[in-house]
Amino acid sequence: MKATRRWWRRLLGTWSRRDHEMSDEIASHIEMQTADNVRAGMDPDEARRAAVLKFGAVEAVKESYRDQRGLPFLENTRMDLRYAVRSLWKSPAFTVVAVATLAVGIGANTAIFSLVDQLLLHPEGVKNPERIVVVRTKYDKINLKDIASSAATLTDLRASDQIFEHSSLMTRGDINYTGEGYPQRLIGAVVSASYFDVFGARPALGRVFRQEEDQPDQNRVVVLSYAAWTRLFGADPQVIGRKIDLNQTPHEIIGVMGLGFRWPSDADLWVPAGLPAAIYGPSNRFNESFFMPARLKPGVSFAQANAWLGVLTDRVHKGGDQNAAIAKNGAWGIFAVPFTDSIAPEAKAPLLFLLGAVGVVLLIVCSNVAGLTLARSSARMQELAVRASLGAGRGRLLRQLLSESVLLAGAGAALGLMVAYGGVRLLLLLAPQSVRTGLSGQLNVYVLLFCAGAAVVSALLSGLVPAWQLSRVDPQEALRGSGRSFTDRQKLRPILVAGETALALMLLVGAGLFVRSLSHLYQVNPGFNPKGVMTATLTLPPVQYPSGQQEAKANFYRAVLDNLSANPNIAAAALGVPTPFSGFGEAGSFQIVGRQEPPGSPGPHGDRAFVTAGYFEALGIPIRRGRVFTDNDRITTELVTVIDENLARQYWPNEDPIDQQIQMGERKLRVIGIVGHVTNSNLAADSGKGVYYFTLFQRASPLTFVVAKTRGDTANLAAAIRDAVRAADPNQAVHTMRTMEDSVAASLAPRLFGVRVLGFFAITALLLAALGLYGVIGYSVSQRTREIGIRMALGAHAGSVRRMVLIQGMRLALIGVAIGVVASVAGGRLLETQLFAVSPSDPLTILGMAVILVAAGAVASYLPARRATRVNPAITLRGE
Repeated sequence: MKATRRWWRRLLGTWSRRDHEMSDEIASHIEMQTADNVRAGMDPDEARRAAVLKFGAVEAVKESYRDQRGLPFLENTRMDLRYAVRSLWKSPAFTVVAVATLAVGIGANTAIFSLVDQLLLHPEGVKNPERIVVVRTKYDKINLKDIASSAATLTDLRASDQIFEHSSLMTRGDINYTGEGYPQRLIGAVVSASYFDVFGARPALGRVFRQEEDQPDQNRVVVLSYAAWTRLFGADPQVIGRKIDLNQTPHEIIGVMGLGFRWPSDADLWVPAGLPAAIYGPSNRFNESFFMPARLKPGVSFAQANAWLGVLTDRVHKGGDQNAAIAKNGAWGIFAVPFTDSIAPEAKAPLLFLLGAVGVVLLIVCSNVAGLTLARSSARMQELAVRASLGAGRGRLLRQLLSESVLLAGAGAALGLMVAYGGVRLLLLLAPQSVRTGLSGQLNVYVLLFCAGAAVVSALLSGLVPAWQLSRVDPQEALRGSGRSFTDRQKLRPILVAGETALALMLLVGAGLFVRSLSHLYQVNPGFNPKGVMTATLTLPPVQYPSGQQEAKANFYRAVLDNLSANPNIAAAALGVPTPFSGFGEAGSFQIVGRQEPPGSPGPHGDRAFVTAGYFEALGIPIRRGRVFTDNDRITTELVTVIDENLARQYWPNEDPIDQQIQMGERKLRVIGIVGHVTNSNLAADSGKGVYYFTLFQRASPLTFVVAKTRGDTANLAAAIRDAVRAADPNQAVHTMRTMEDSVAASLAPRLFGVRVLGFFAITALLLAALGLYGVIGYSVSQRTREIGIRMALGAHAGSVRRMVLIQGMRLALIGVAIGVVASVAGGRLLETQLFAVSPSDPLTILGMAVILVAAGAVASYLPARRATRVNPAITLRGE
């Protein structure tokens, strides 16, 4: 009697005192009826099932279920969850596997979303980033689609106070900080007064700039980043008001920004721009060199802001002055982009693709858990049938089964947060410097909400379909021991496995396409030889080297080159700005002397570079015709220029440019040579723009790069460059020493990061799909044990049995592969912009990945097939 009562309570669950009493009464009826059935010769289990279906007990339990429908929602939910906990507790293997699988899927999605959120959605320290835009410039006729803005544009933005709440400008500036010991370089941001207002950032100590401090000779104040304050001053709170030397000029520290704000992400400090009023005037309209963020007024949309910038563009076009002619001829215009799109733009697409990839992994995970739930249902069909026969409606069963899925997803999310916490840190280790700078591994409230959302989606995806199928139980067939109802529900598992296989193939094809694309990029010739070359950055302070004293800068540069040339380990040395893959660039228009441009033509345009003799030799840039610069090309000699083959082909297609002249303002320069074209920043998408070079000794720049080529190990070049600079001027800091090979590799780092992470997820998807196939075939073998035993008893060979099982598994794998191939070809267009020299429907990649997936399916099918051949016919038939 007690045993029957315990069995009944475990089956139905006991949730209240009244339910206990009801269960006791029902158990008494069942016990008596079961005893009668056993005496009649029935099996004890069958006798108990038959007793459950007997007259009074059925009606009593139905009435109990009807009464429970009137309970409050929360009480019903509590009962469902309690029963779900007990049910899962009795199946520890299933529970552990399901929770661990969900934790992998939810944790991976949360980790990737954490980077996306910090980089693209909610940058740390920035208030309401969705209201911040960056104003950019374009010249459609000369194929300049997205460049910086001029200070004159800032004047227009400030006058547009009905659209923009705050607007500002910023340019990068390396600053020499003279502290203890040798001078060191700090990364500075030169900004206008309202810069911090644009971002809604407030200092942790002190204050930010006032308007009157953003004036010439009044800008001797500085705001430190939290990291620089900690590193340089030991987080001393008394630092406010202290004077420090920046570029050999005293500056007063007036503030320290909070730990969260660091934009630009690597900035050590901010100083006011202090630009002359003329810089903001119309005459400077086309001198674009500033990053220009602006905050929209509340209620102003992004579309409205862009429409207004179109109005400002039209005003310039219709101005009737020289600016109007230039704007029309070049199809000049200004436009806005969201601020979050300007943060690490090279990383945006890879991160979004990775987020999509882990979303696919989550689908596969949910499919696997759904398959496990269906497999587990074989042990629960009798239980569900009894509950249905005793009055539990389909909705009640559905809710009960979904409660288990919710508990599994909740536990998976809790464990997934731990996976995400470690995953974010691992991703930051793998991520390139351009991506991880300024990012942290913290899981903020947005990430936690995403994790909760992923858990809800996982619960629905992994539980809804199995629950719906299982809730359609036929109590009469199930209690009679009929397997048809259960077998019908198991037909869903092969469908899930075929879907998993198709999704896994899509990820494998995507990873394969990115790998092939990256391999092609590594074979691209950048137009120079980076091997054995190191670069370093020099920034001359304007106090010691004023802009008007070109000879002083030239003398310093000559001293540095002489010191480097005296080193026997250095084969060639030069100075130049910009160098390839340095992140710097300058462009401008020019005129060809003696040539009349047609009306409306924007005129010749190209990138500009300033180099010394030896630059082309150090980088191995080939000389096509003429000569390059020598030490005799100085300020006092004829002004000369060297152009590259792209510029020559574009503007002198049918004539010889050697000895012709180009003009910039009042300066005329003679073309003395033609050199090979150099890829400046992107191996995958070189702009193809031509370049014209000036000699640095005829137009000295305060910022330049040392370029040294060694005869031996590049590791020894850093000390040689540093010593050469200090010997020329001990007050100057040389920094950012980097081999040219590392610079080229860094340009591919975001792609390499994407390939590594996508490859990992693709392999994970492959393993999950193989496990799903293994589970389906393994279950099929267990259900067909009697059939296999009979076959082998009648003389079937082990090979034929193994082949029968393999064919079943391979059929599922091939169906999934066929679906995956179609989906990969259809969805490949989404990857087209990220691929290089590879078609998104590349047949070699798709075929190769399909073969790998089919091979994995063969292995997953072979293991159950081998187990099937070990069935002992005698034992199987004796059991029957």
